[in-house]
Amino acid sequence: MFVDTHAHLCWPEFAADLPAVLERARAAGVTRIVSIGTDLDNCRATLAIANRYPGIYAAVGLHPGDVGSAVSADTEALRHLGTHPRVVAIGETGLDYYRLPVERASLPVQAGERPENGQDARSTKQQQQTLLRAHLTLAEELGKPVVIHNREAAADLLAILREFKPTGVMHCFSGDEKFATACLELGLFLSFTGILTFKNATGLRAVAKAVPLERILLETDCPYLAPVPHRGQRNEPAYIPLIAATLAEVKGVPVEEIARVTTANAERLFRFP
Repeated sequence: MFVDTHAHLCWPEFAADLPAVLERARAAGVTRIVSIGTDLDNCRATLAIANRYPGIYAAVGLHPGDVGSAVSADTEALRHLGTHPRVVAIGETGLDYYRLPVERASLPVQAGERPENGQDARSTKQQQQTLLRAHLTLAEELGKPVVIHNREAAADLLAILREFKPTGVMHCFSGDEKFATACLELGLFLSFTGILTFKNATGLRAVAKAVPLERILLETDCPYLAPVPHRGQRNEPAYIPLIAATLAEVKGVPVEEIARVTTANAERLFRFP
């Protein structure tokens, strides 16, 4: 048995054939899926899917890449969603500095000039950090783990995580061994995606080899990041065994051992009802 610990089942890519997608997952041995919300609308849609289909659970959160100013109102709505028994985690949350506005503070400002959309990189970073702290506080209050997103923000992210010391998972792990060590020291799980199977991912495979199997989870992050030989196609939970096979090769253990330990890890973190 396998658990896909991070999928986006409510996204439009699955609207036409979700029952068939879930049937293929079951046939592949993927018995449980954590479907992730990234804004209030798809958090509600994700929870509806979790209520409808057996073996599906929800995580609810506001993605840092879409941060806005309505943090208080949105996190209060998340609080209500987060109390549902099918919600097993808060997130995904974290920091994403990949598409920030230009850092205006370091540039000369002409008379009458304003940053695009009234923001600069500093204010956007501050909004993301405020939102992350709100998620971590909520997770602590509800006694639920967090699903953490990082993109080009490792130093700031680690600093905030050290404040809260949450239970959770660094999802779609693609960092180096130094970042992995910092995450492990915080008690986090590391979750690997189809990137692990990519030909150019030798560095990531080296990191996976060094991480104790008892701290590893598997995820698809579907519909993105399909593993080889499906790279470039729509990803889906049925492909989890392909990621597991690569991890088994990296670790030098049978794939059955990967299935057993990563499933136990997911059960320990998410405490599925």
